[in-house]
Amino acid sequence: MLKRDISTVNVLVAAAGGMIGSGWLFSPFISAQMAGSNALICWVIAAVFMLFIALPLCELGTMFPISGGMSNYPTFTHGREVGFIFGWVSWLSYVVMTPIEIQAILQYASHIFPLLVTKENNITKLSAYGFGSAVIIMGAVVLLNTFGVKLLAECNKYASIIKFAIPSLAILSLLYTAHGAHTFGNVSINLSGKSQWESIFTALSLGGVAFGFTGFQNGLMLAGEVKNPERNIPIAILGAVLIGFVLYFMLQLSFIAAVPKSLLTHGWSQLSFAGDSGPLVGLTLLLGLSVIAVLLMFDACFSPMGTTLVYTAATSRILYGMALNDHLPKFLLKLNKYKIPYVTLYINFAVGLLSFLPFPGWQKMVGFLSSASILSYGIGPICLLALRQLQPNMKRPFKLLGATGFCYIAFCVCNLMLYWCGFDILWKLYVAVIIGLAINLAYQKKSIFECSSSLYWFFSYLTGLLILSCLGFFTGMGLVIPFSIMMLYFSQRCLDTDPIKQNVIRDTEWAT
Repeated sequence: MLKRDISTVNVLVAAAGGMIGSGWLFSPFISAQMAGSNALICWVIAAVFMLFIALPLCELGTMFPISGGMSNYPTFTHGREVGFIFGWVSWLSYVVMTPIEIQAILQYASHIFPLLVTKENNITKLSAYGFGSAVIIMGAVVLLNTFGVKLLAECNKYASIIKFAIPSLAILSLLYTAHGAHTFGNVSINLSGKSQWESIFTALSLGGVAFGFTGFQNGLMLAGEVKNPERNIPIAILGAVLIGFVLYFMLQLSFIAAVPKSLLTHGWSQLSFAGDSGPLVGLTLLLGLSVIAVLLMFDACFSPMGTTLVYTAATSRILYGMALNDHLPKFLLKLNKYKIPYVTLYINFAVGLLSFLPFPGWQKMVGFLSSASILSYGIGPICLLALRQLQPNMKRPFKLLGATGFCYIAFCVCNLMLYWCGFDILWKLYVAVIIGLAINLAYQKKSIFECSSSLYWFFSYLTGLLILSCLGFFTGMGLVIPFSIMMLYFSQRCLDTDPIKQNVIRDTEWAT
């Protein structure tokens, strides 16, 4: 059994700090290119959406304070196959996060050490020296994680002070410069036309906005090691969303306000300047804020490293949770003397290294990872309503009032954000899900025809969403909402109510 060693402050820092990685270094620039000053609206919409998504997870997280978080919930409600698929999607989105953060570190560091990267067809890739550096950094992160989650949480707590302090200093400096240069006229919200809303939705899903909120669920992934989980898990989840929103919104505002008007002659979509491969550093240098630029360059390496530490720990718990539910071999449950699932750490290390090859550059991965994360969020409201039917008398330390309404809204907004990702992203996610299912069926030695009806519900839902996406980008958006409600209702008719299988809820680690 994992040791409950993480305090209130540490789990909140793990969740909030997990959101402050490489996203803040790129998303203000990319979302401004996509939506202009309307990018501010993106962050407001995303924060509201994430709060709706987070509330059902608070109830589930306190009911099942087990490692692996929401990768476990579908197994309890919809059976083994659907449970594995959502665990697979969660793991997929997490396992590539560490390489993305390390790639961001090396990409920024290339301003000082240009041998770390090379450019091919305007795409920045790691060179042989860069890949070697990535191996060393990832190896060090894995090694630190093997010494215990308490050490990790303590290190991350102090690291997060710097992670929040330097972006805050950058915000104040950019706002002060903008005030002195009278460039607050850049902040002009225009919501009058369809094209403006389309750009907002595009930036939300593909511009790094939804990606910026990725990490608030780290409190769930570490739930099996949190002290007093019925109180600390809701604090971590909701607190992380609110903290992340304030920081990202102010960073976006300061960036938009500080951009010199001379760079906007051809509009926000053509915004570029020297050093925009590291946009915050490039902008501060352009404005003469050399000290801030140096601090940002330091934090561009330091901040993603803190996120990497958290994600490496959380990702190992996803595989641990899937093995606990017998989706994967039991050797993944092996713990070292510090009660850490070390085998999963090593597997994620190997997969993470391989992921550098097909996905060059930071931005290439953001859309796909956002879609995978959003899909994994969508199971939360379904599971909550399902458990209200399957286990109505089960203890709920945090019980969500008006759960039906919140869950319907949460599921719908997940579908909207998936739809806004576009067909080019969704078909890749669809293929990745099929590959995961094939792996699980091969391990279980089962045929697709032996699976439960829940699996057919899931693929009907995902196929329908893919078809809607294929019909057009944001045209017919009204079809998404009734479709979402219909599929949420249908999902409740496909519960795994077999009493023998339902014993898995009572036999899980949290109950021992």
